[in-house]
Amino acid sequence: EDKANHDKMVKVVEQMLKLKEQEQTCSPTQKQTIEREIKALDKQIDKLVYQLYDLTDEEIKTVEGE
Repeated sequence: EDKANHDKMVKVVEQMLKLKEQEQTCSPTQKQTIEREIKALDKQIDKLVYQLYDLTDEEIKTVEGE
């Protein structure tokens, strides 16, 4: 399970890095789309980290500042 989570994390981070590179050279319209995709990937990374550390809903709220 740890290896599967690691592999998921690596895949998502690689996607994020590719989008960050694309963001530097894209049009304003494309930039909005890429920014939305980056936000979605960021949320996926957060979820994976929360699972990795087995955080409760209450702990997640504290981390997210809610």
